[in-house]
Amino acid sequence: MLKKLSRFLFITCVCLLSALIFYTVLLADSFQSIFPYRFYNVLTDSMEPAIRTDSLVLAAVYKDSMKIKKNDIIIFLADRFGEKTVIMHRFSHTETRKDGSVIYRTCPERSDTPDIYETASNDILGIYLWHIPYAGKFILFLKSPFGLLWICQIILILLINQLILAKWKSEEENIL
Repeated sequence: MLKKLSRFLFITCVCLLSALIFYTVLLADSFQSIFPYRFYNVLTDSMEPAIRTDSLVLAAVYKDSMKIKKNDIIIFLADRFGEKTVIMHRFSHTETRKDGSVIYRTCPERSDTPDIYETASNDILGIYLWHIPYAGKFILFLKSPFGLLWICQIILILLINQLILAKWKSEEENIL
């Protein structure tokens, strides 16, 4: 009975781990309404030492009803070299333009000088919750073609292992 329970728990853990990896790597955008959190990879050192390069960050998806406080870390889209880029910096303050629109000002970790980016409310993607150091590098690997192939191989090996164990067990029972 204990072996069956441990085998069931093993298969359940493998399935849950596979589903989590699959979700974080491929389907994060499609489940935001169900799971209002999103993972981000830190690619630069602008938030060090608070958040190291190659960390995996969990952020709550931003809604207009959320309040952003000074020094909160926010994830936002910024126009960088003519292309929208995801950036993670500390919130500094808001400014109101002449037309009445509100601009959110941010700055990197080791600086008090605000960024040049004019971030509007609809550019904010999320608010930082916590991070796992260096796990972002692993997720970037999983997103690569080699990483997806590696995931498939691991799942296949685990399934074959379970099939072989089941076959051995049935043959052992037939012998006895």
